[in-house]
Amino acid sequence: MKSLWQQRFIAHIREQSKFLKLVFNEYFIIAIIFMIGAVGFWYSQALDTLPANSWWTKPVAIIIMGIVTLLFQPVTLLQSADTTFLLPQEKSLPRYLAAARNYSLLLPCASLLLTGFFLTPFLARGASFTISQVILLTLTSVLLAVAVITNQLSSLYNHHTLNYLRGENIGGVLILLAISTYLNSWLALILAIIWLAVSEYRWHLWFKTHVFNWNLAITKEKGRSYQLKRFYNLFTDVPGIASKIARRQWLDWLFKPIALQQQNTYLYLFMRGFIRNTEYSGLFLRLTIVALLLIYAIHNYLLITIIVALFLYLVEFQLLPLYKNYDAIVLTQIYPLTPMQKQQSFKKLLVGVLSLQWLLMAIALVICHGIAIEVLVPLFVSLLMVGFLVELYLPRQLKKLNKN
Repeated sequence: MKSLWQQRFIAHIREQSKFLKLVFNEYFIIAIIFMIGAVGFWYSQALDTLPANSWWTKPVAIIIMGIVTLLFQPVTLLQSADTTFLLPQEKSLPRYLAAARNYSLLLPCASLLLTGFFLTPFLARGASFTISQVILLTLTSVLLAVAVITNQLSSLYNHHTLNYLRGENIGGVLILLAISTYLNSWLALILAIIWLAVSEYRWHLWFKTHVFNWNLAITKEKGRSYQLKRFYNLFTDVPGIASKIARRQWLDWLFKPIALQQQNTYLYLFMRGFIRNTEYSGLFLRLTIVALLLIYAIHNYLLITIIVALFLYLVEFQLLPLYKNYDAIVLTQIYPLTPMQKQQSFKKLLVGVLSLQWLLMAIALVICHGIAIEVLVPLFVSLLMVGFLVELYLPRQLKKLNKN
């Protein structure tokens, strides 16, 4: 079973590496750098205005650490065929699951350490925490994450206790984090060690006395894998992941200005694809909402200028796959349509989408920062960015897409 885990682990790492190379391309890395800079700048400004010993500081820290602790699920890499081929080796399965648990803890532990580092100045200023208290809180959270993952694996041996263990995880995490922040950090750490020991004992007891629920384990693994692939599908085509299509009849009025003429065939298709396909419309909404939140939180106009231009670029870049969306439809090849009509139609779609995004960000700028000369700089630069993306950048990208 250990060799089976190693084989699947290697295949899993190769698959993740392939997708991560496509996700974290040079453009997305630049976007992340600017977003981290923007959030860091806002965070430093917010800390300057944070009153000392604020009553709400500790509850906020408990909620953030609790969410990160409970966010992750065990990565078992089990497959549908395992219910048949691995059933005779069920007694050896704990060694496989032990290796899976060790791998599953890497991301939660790293995330909790980063979260603890992020919350250190917040707790130091708002709750008068010392460095040692923050370290103990973070260590307690790491132990709680181990206990949570262990309990999730234990529930696969006794599915009748699934809801009980879920409640135990949520309640145990919140109570021990509250003890660490409000009472005594050392006491919370000791109680976390005790809870982890109980979870370990229960897991070892149940895999000896209970039958492994293969169907539940495989269903959970499929759900975890599907959610991860849906994220990857925002950046590239993932086999087995299909975008959801929503009718959205209430938006039919947007198509009335499109004249029912031959040269508007692709424009109609691209508009329908953008509005009905949750991959494209959802991506536009998410990126625009993030941009609006950053505009609200940041008060440095140079940084705002960079952010609005960056998010306009991200929307344009993520909508490019829509250009090839209808190439496999035979009717678009039979119908007398020219490549120039297709390019002009896609250009019109992007002009409308980017103009809408620019208008929303412009309204947010005026509402959040008032009417001032400084506000005109990000407005003007972002408008120039729309023109650059549509008139200069888009033709080059469409030329590359037509060659493929």
